[in-house]
Amino acid sequence: MHTLARIVAAGLALLLVGCLGLALQPAKASMERPTWSAGNFWAYNISSGSGPGAVTGTFRMDVAGTETVTLNGTGYPCYRVTSDFKLPLGGGLSFEIFPVIWFSVDTLAVVRIQATVPPILNLTTQTTVVIAGSPPQTIQWPLTADATWSSSTDVWTSSTNATRTTWSHSSLSTTFSVQSDATITVPAGTFSTTPLKELSANGTYTTNFWSAQVGNWARVGSYNGTGQTTRRDDASGDATAGTADGSVRSNHARGYSYTPRPVFRPRRPARTYFRRSVEGRNFGSPVSRKRTSITSSPISRPV
Repeated sequence: MHTLARIVAAGLALLLVGCLGLALQPAKASMERPTWSAGNFWAYNISSGSGPGAVTGTFRMDVAGTETVTLNGTGYPCYRVTSDFKLPLGGGLSFEIFPVIWFSVDTLAVVRIQATVPPILNLTTQTTVVIAGSPPQTIQWPLTADATWSSSTDVWTSSTNATRTTWSHSSLSTTFSVQSDATITVPAGTFSTTPLKELSANGTYTTNFWSAQVGNWARVGSYNGTGQTTRRDDASGDATAGTADGSVRSNHARGYSYTPRPVFRPRRPARTYFRRSVEGRNFGSPVSRKRTSITSSPISRPV
């Protein structure tokens, strides 16, 4: 039971601690921002930790359409992306949730995340978690090697169950730097990428390997202050699809389809459940590490 608790806790950490800096793409000398359309999807294999505490899972994102997200009175045009995050727990059990993620149309930075978490471990009732950065962090396109900039945001997190809503607030400051192009190989294939390093104030960092071929990142790596890998998401190759221009591939994700469809057609509403299964998909998300819990009160909040 202790092992199960560790695995689920790690899974929730993967969901609620990594997304607000997850948005970039690859290029040669300069990479343009990709344009997403309803029907695009990407699938990833996720791994975190090592030894007995290692966690693996799957994560899939599907573009449902576009809509405006309003934070503190300001509207941000966004891609609405439904996702499926799944962690096998052993013995035929799996933990699965379906977060909805809103990415900025202008920058592909994460604007808002919403997920419903079922009763499990110390959660006695179903809880809906909403995370938003106001204003959203900025990714400067096109991505050009050696370009560097800093971006800050106030991260608000709300947790709502049957009895109350609790708010948390933290500040997130990130230094972005575009690295030299790199060719990487993931289960989905070999891709030319433009890595974007996102350095946090505490010395930890994430590198998003953006790929023009994929229309998203081919790999996402998280590292501690000494450069040791703490998590890696790779586009997987167990699913394939095609585009109007030919075959499609993806990095550290299981599959990828970049076929634009201008029709708003969500695959499934956000929901969550805990079930027995041996197959699934996975998801990763962003949040800040420093938090001060407060109970809901009549103050300005962006979520």
